[in-house]
Amino acid sequence: MSFVGTFGMFTTVRLGIYTSQQGLNLTGNNIANINTVGYSRQTLDIKSMSANGVDRYSDSSVRIGSGAYAYGVSQLRDPYLDIRYRTECASVGYMDTKLANLNDLAAILDETGAGDDQNGVIAAQFSDFAAALQNLSEYTGQGEFDTQACASAVALVKLFNSYASQLEKVETNAVDSFESDLTIVNDILTNIRDLNTQIRKCDIHNSPALEMRDERNRLIDELSQYIKIDVEYTNEHIGPAVDVEKLSIKIAGTYPGQYLVDGIYSSQLRQSDLNPAYDPQVPGSLPYLDKYGNPTDISNFDLLMTALTDNKGNLKTDYKSISVEDVIPGMIVTAVDGTQYDLDAIINDMVGDKALWNSPIDEDGNQTQYLLRKITDEAEDGSTTTRYTITATQVNVSTEIQLKDNSLYGSLQASREFLTESGEFATLDYIENVDSNAATKRGVRYYKKALDLLAKKFADSMNAANTGYRYTFDHDAKKYYYVDTEGKPITGPDGNLMEKKADEDLTEEDIAYLNEHGSRPANYGNLFSIRGDSNDGEGITAANISVSAGWASGAVQIVNSYAVISGSNVIPSTDNTNILHMVHLMDEDMNYDPTQLVNGTKDAAFFIGSFSEMLGNINAVLGNDQSSTQIMLDNYYASAMELDTGRDSVSSVDLNDETVNMIQYQKSYSAACRLMTALDETLDKLINGTGVAGR
Repeated sequence: MSFVGTFGMFTTVRLGIYTSQQGLNLTGNNIANINTVGYSRQTLDIKSMSANGVDRYSDSSVRIGSGAYAYGVSQLRDPYLDIRYRTECASVGYMDTKLANLNDLAAILDETGAGDDQNGVIAAQFSDFAAALQNLSEYTGQGEFDTQACASAVALVKLFNSYASQLEKVETNAVDSFESDLTIVNDILTNIRDLNTQIRKCDIHNSPALEMRDERNRLIDELSQYIKIDVEYTNEHIGPAVDVEKLSIKIAGTYPGQYLVDGIYSSQLRQSDLNPAYDPQVPGSLPYLDKYGNPTDISNFDLLMTALTDNKGNLKTDYKSISVEDVIPGMIVTAVDGTQYDLDAIINDMVGDKALWNSPIDEDGNQTQYLLRKITDEAEDGSTTTRYTITATQVNVSTEIQLKDNSLYGSLQASREFLTESGEFATLDYIENVDSNAATKRGVRYYKKALDLLAKKFADSMNAANTGYRYTFDHDAKKYYYVDTEGKPITGPDGNLMEKKADEDLTEEDIAYLNEHGSRPANYGNLFSIRGDSNDGEGITAANISVSAGWASGAVQIVNSYAVISGSNVIPSTDNTNILHMVHLMDEDMNYDPTQLVNGTKDAAFFIGSFSEMLGNINAVLGNDQSSTQIMLDNYYASAMELDTGRDSVSSVDLNDETVNMIQYQKSYSAACRLMTALDETLDKLINGTGVAGR
């Protein structure tokens, strides 16, 4: 038709009224959801109707449409802004979680202004212990000053114990938070999968399901804070001329894609280093597995992505036909993977006219499925012949995927790195095989080990100073020699007099020889031990350091000197050289080498300084990490907010725009109604008033 017929205009008007009414309804829905979280502004899809044919006897060149109709409702979203926003969310989530964890550490380790004279608590106690040693050097032989030094040491080790205990609590809380986040992520993945399933059904029945898409977008935004993701939209062919949208989510940067969600299938994340054979009731049973599969008591919190399943627990399986070929009995069939099958044996075991078998599944979840069919052909004369065909189908079954150490990025990875990274205490094996940047990443394990190394270095230095061997000075040779119990210089294994060495230069052989031939003061012994009821100075950490039982009981005292009077075995009671040596140790620069605490690390000191300076270095490293993380978080957050504002400008409901739309639809509704009235009056005149002249 070249134009709408006389009564056809009523249809045009009717469609205009319907379209305006739907526009008003949609505007009202937008306004009602102006405060709904995740709601995307909806717009009415309107199309102009037009007559496609040409009247046979029409000579008019004027072509007029047949009105307008609403054919759907759409959401206003910008996919590009969504991608950029979710990428920034991963960075915000990573930095925010990292900063929160660092702040928890700072609440314990930040010593600024916490002690006397605006010094740190432990730093102030180091100074107090040094002062007690200085007093003792001035009053050698007076037991009350040794007791005062012991009391100061008790206060110091208790501070170490307290800090270690608090760090342990921070680590425990971080583990709980990590496991909680893992549960949240898995719930999000499950909910997105279920929404995909419902949206797919709606698409099949031509329903837009816009509210479910809004909820899905909200969940994807939330997921992007925990994991850096790539979101893909594709079409899934489900039948003749029927395609529906398929949403997939994969871990960003993985190739081939490691899919967390693939349409109606989703994965879950779980810790992969748990020891399945762990039994807390069995002594020596360890709860974790290292990267080699060996039981250990230290978790690396590795994650494993489970196979993709639907909401009924069915594994995602893809099929692809490879070949169909005729075979004859007696053949040996060679499968794709090289496995050979005796065709006669399979035919003998056939049930009915079919036999089905599969090749083993490889590590990527691929296998080949074989279907043997027995086909009977009938000729025109009624005779029959039998033949066999084998159909090979490539089958891919979703399998579990072990995620690499740096596969993830986001809040989840920040929590994991806080729990596992030990900075300079990372072993060379770990750096080479797990994370090449491990030496620059510092989590709670770094700060625990740094504090342990400080406690060990302090205790070892004081113990070594108090467990030396007596010596004398030879005025003729101008040398110091170790002496026996009578004060006489001892002869070394080489036949020469054994010269005194610095404590750190004594070899195990030297110590063994001196234990047998040398001598010690009566009150010597370890000042610090691993427990208050022992004198064992091996394996000291910040958590177990204590004043030795001997020093606490008075059986061990701080040795004032090891230098005996020449020609005798007597140490002058006023000689305070060893105490002064210990005072000097409090300010002496020492090498803090991670190999002193952890085997297999880089053999190089990461700090050189006194005990107080080492404590200050721990705080400085933490403060610098906090500062840089805060700066990066601010930058990422500002960028994310800018992108979110851009998304809101497209997707959010604007009251002014909706008011304009409401007025527009209201006026078009009124105009359509007025047009119908005009048409009614025109037709009334045409029908009832035309051709009545002359009656």
